[in-house]
Amino acid sequence: MDDVAFLLTERACERLVYRYARHLDAYDYDRFMELWADDATWNMLGNEMKGIAAIRAGLDARPNSLLSRHLITNIIVDVETADTASSHCYTLSFRVPDARGQEPGPLEPPTFLIEYRDRFVRHPSRGWLFARRDISTPLARDIASISEGR
Repeated sequence: MDDVAFLLTERACERLVYRYARHLDAYDYDRFMELWADDATWNMLGNEMKGIAAIRAGLDARPNSLLSRHLITNIIVDVETADTASSHCYTLSFRVPDARGQEPGPLEPPTFLIEYRDRFVRHPSRGWLFARRDISTPLARDIASISEGR
């Protein structure tokens, strides 16, 4: 793989990570679902959702009144082959229950620090997609709040 192909792959995978947060925060679930391979796995704190239908069901279980913003940092993408890559990053999650649609919500310290470990696959017509996303929370302000939303 030449340098240009490497950089294009790296950037495409970074954009997936950013689009994930943007679509999740905006409750734009249709566009969120476009980011996933058909057989993808979304591992949310040990709760594995396998396949598009399970991932969508996980989204639909999310509280729809939660105002959230995910601030992503420290992304490292490892390009493995022309069709596979992986990444690791951290995200600060700012969340206010029952404040969506009533912005601005009160700015409080981040609820928790999220750690993402990702696997990407390149689809012939859809481009780069999430094949797997493993989510953990090594630091949390309120442990009980972790399971209340995504």
